[in-house]
Amino acid sequence: MSPARHAIEERRRPGVWTLAAAVAVVVVVVGAVAAVITLRTPGDPDVATEANRFRPLAGWWQVEIEDRSGAGCLEAGCPSSYRRWQVDNAPTPDDLRKSFEAAGWPAPAVEGTCQAVDGRTGSFPLCTASATGDDMRFTVTVTEDDAYQVALTVESV
Repeated sequence: MSPARHAIEERRRPGVWTLAAAVAVVVVVVGAVAAVITLRTPGDPDVATEANRFRPLAGWWQVEIEDRSGAGCLEAGCPSSYRRWQVDNAPTPDDLRKSFEAAGWPAPAVEGTCQAVDGRTGSFPLCTASATGDDMRFTVTVTEDDAYQVALTVESV
């Protein structure tokens, strides 16, 4: 390679690296902005409003509330609200049906008896009530670990 050709090649290389660095900076900035929007956007107000319509029974105390926005979801329209209560006594399937009715939600399909199974340990669902309506999925799951837990999830579908 001639000295002149070598000098031309040397001058081109920094341009490629500069372009690559500029693209990398743009990708990082766009990613950071998307992360901030995702973290700062509150949950979908309709989903949170629906979750707040659920009324816990006597003897339930709320231990967790989480509202997630749809920003950053892998599928379209996936905001969700999550509520969890610790309860003295496991609700019955009929209690869950009445809670859905009181919230104005569709009648749920209930799987399980909501009663502990002898000899079974660990956190596993004792029963699950679920229904879909108004472009939302409503799910209540009863589990037992050290105490009974009732978890509500309302998701946009």
